[in-house]
Amino acid sequence: MRVPVVSVDGKPLMPTTPAKARKLLRGKQAIGKRNKLGIFYLQMLRPVGDKVQEIALAVDPGSMFDGYVVASARETQVKGMALLPKGIADKMIRRSRLRRNRRSRNCRRRACRFNNRRRQKGWLAPSQKAKVDFRLKIVGELCQLYPIANIIVEDVKFKRHSKRLGKQFSTVEIGKTRVQEELKKLAPLTIVEGWETAEARRRYNIKKNYCRSALTPCSHANDAVAMLCRHFGRNVDSPTSFFVWGARVPVRRQLHKQNPQKGNVRPAYGGTTGKYGIRKGDFVEAKVKGKTVWGWACSFSDRQVGLADIRGRRFAIPTAKNVRLVHRRTVSCAEFNPTLKGRVSLGGIR
Repeated sequence: MRVPVVSVDGKPLMPTTPAKARKLLRGKQAIGKRNKLGIFYLQMLRPVGDKVQEIALAVDPGSMFDGYVVASARETQVKGMALLPKGIADKMIRRSRLRRNRRSRNCRRRACRFNNRRRQKGWLAPSQKAKVDFRLKIVGELCQLYPIANIIVEDVKFKRHSKRLGKQFSTVEIGKTRVQEELKKLAPLTIVEGWETAEARRRYNIKKNYCRSALTPCSHANDAVAMLCRHFGRNVDSPTSFFVWGARVPVRRQLHKQNPQKGNVRPAYGGTTGKYGIRKGDFVEAKVKGKTVWGWACSFSDRQVGLADIRGRRFAIPTAKNVRLVHRRTVSCAEFNPTLKGRVSLGGIR
């Protein structure tokens, strides 16, 4: 396992071993930080050499989940899986419905626009744009930590007109051109066909879990490992940290809730400002029934704070006095250690 290192001015260098990282920290030659993906890295406090080896990034895109792996010619540096944003189209419909209802009342509202507006060139639907931006955000953060020399992406091709499940798969094809154009600006891009990935997986004996929603490296990250093995011509799979990244979709401020509450009152709803010094989406630690849990703040009441997991599902409502802020809101992530059983830390933060 390796620890990413950046220079004094933030230029990515070759990763180092955990033992060397501890030595640099004790000698005050570097400081430890975490990026928005929850990956721990070192920033040097003195100038060092900038000689690097070839490190490649592989991306396995999907309609609901993505796989990301960074590896060198000898071993894997980090594995990751992304939970793509969903439900954006439904939120746009609800927003439009509320806005039209406000036009019939004496409320603040946006003026009606013309119905013959033309879409600009390169326009993407909000549901697709959210996925494209999230993919580019993850790749951009990884390129800031590792000296990426090549980016490998699996091409998406599917006969959606003749297949029953083609409607869901078309969401990957819509934004793939935009993603590939942006990736070419970061590093040389290599396109790999799906059958080439499957062949490399069989050749190098890379395990594959066909349960797409499983939060394991075998579900999506190992496809990216197979692409890297094919790129380097040898098996580069090795034990390393595995992250699960999910987009924190903010709760936009609304004038009031959609349905009246008790007493025919519509209370204010939405926004990121919370209570007790905690905002919605912040990573917090809480005491629940004598156990310590970690999660993201998702709701507030008079004396309690709701906690959500990596998938956005609320699993605990502890008392506010038992909740402690760990990290301000960022890309939500869960870290798994392959050498230990179970989850080690949420959000990559101890």
